Amino acid sequence: MSVLSAILKTLFVSFGIGGKLISNERELNSDAQQQPSVRIIEPVFRKVCDGLPTSEGPVFDTKGNFYAVSPGTKRTNNGSVDESQFRDEWAGKLHKINLETGEKTDMCTALVNGFGGRPAGCQSDKFDNIWIADIRLGLLKYSPGSNDCQLVSNKDDDGNLLHGCNDLVFDKNGNLWITAPGLEVAPAQGEEATAYTIIGGNLYFLEQGHSTPKAMNESFQFVNGIAIKDDLLLVAETMKRRILAFDIVSKGELANRRVWANLPEAVYNNPMKIGGPDGMDFDNRGRLLVTHHGSSHIEVFSATGVLEARIKCPFLKPSNLHFKPGSRTCYVTEHEFDGVWEFQWETEGRPMNYFNE
Repeated sequence: MSVLSAILKTLFVSFGIGGKLISNERELNSDAQQQPSVRIIEPVFRKVCDGLPTSEGPVFDTKGNFYAVSPGTKRTNNGSVDESQFRDEWAGKLHKINLETGEKTDMCTALVNGFGGRPAGCQSDKFDNIWIADIRLGLLKYSPGSNDCQLVSNKDDDGNLLHGCNDLVFDKNGNLWITAPGLEVAPAQGEEATAYTIIGGNLYFLEQGHSTPKAMNESFQFVNGIAIKDDLLLVAETMKRRILAFDIVSKGELANRRVWANLPEAVYNNPMKIGGPDGMDFDNRGRLLVTHHGSSHIEVFSATGVLEARIKCPFLKPSNLHFKPGSRTCYVTEHEFDGVWEFQWETEGRPMNYFNE
């Protein structure tokens, strides 16, 4: 998802939460849900690691390697870069993480024309390249053979600077869809917190085999997580606390924009009341799991957008999630302890569209 907490940590004091959860399940009756009963599920969470500033972008490649990013890393706390190369403070990293030991290996720190990156979302292709949505630089790609983050594009096919990119997903035909809630990428300058208060941003389409995305010319109040099932495209609109749906009617063409689901109310513990849906993923029953940043929950929606359950987390600000392929194990990033956690879900995750050019 997002770089939601990086802004909050800059502007506000971080808040804490404690306590260990035990396995449990109960029913919640809530007028806000507009449902007669919504399950509250409290699985056992295991912390894999921490120390990833505003951790985001959990993803597996086809060989089972696990990656995540730290968009909140700055040049002064990066530890592996020459600070003099950077024109501004950001120096976000891509990490490979050993899920058994929690050991983190820094794979790359993006740097484009002196500007450091703020990587937020990741996807793997069938060659194990990691495609990265970066809020400061645009669209990047990490290739294991080169151990480097290369710029794919910072402009759309009309020559306009991209809006800062946040999350991305491959469709069944190998095309890439990218959410972009931010202001224009570097070298443009702007007050990042503004992106939360305006209707703006964009949604982009990158055709398989191409390197310059097409703007969909859609506007949102901070578009965030993204998921695809068949020809249904879902995106999170964080500041409206809702999930929007589109039909993919042909290559790079969308229709029938509509509200697919609304998230339950939450008390977002910060002065700007920033919080809402973030990263999301399908399970193999067609249910959508949505990290609800600032609420301590992952929301579970049916295939038709009905809220069925809420997964209670031992941290306040879940940011993204990703299933281990062929398993019920779900990995969650979060912005309270800057960590990666795992829990067992009721069923396996839906297979991702990895095997695309």
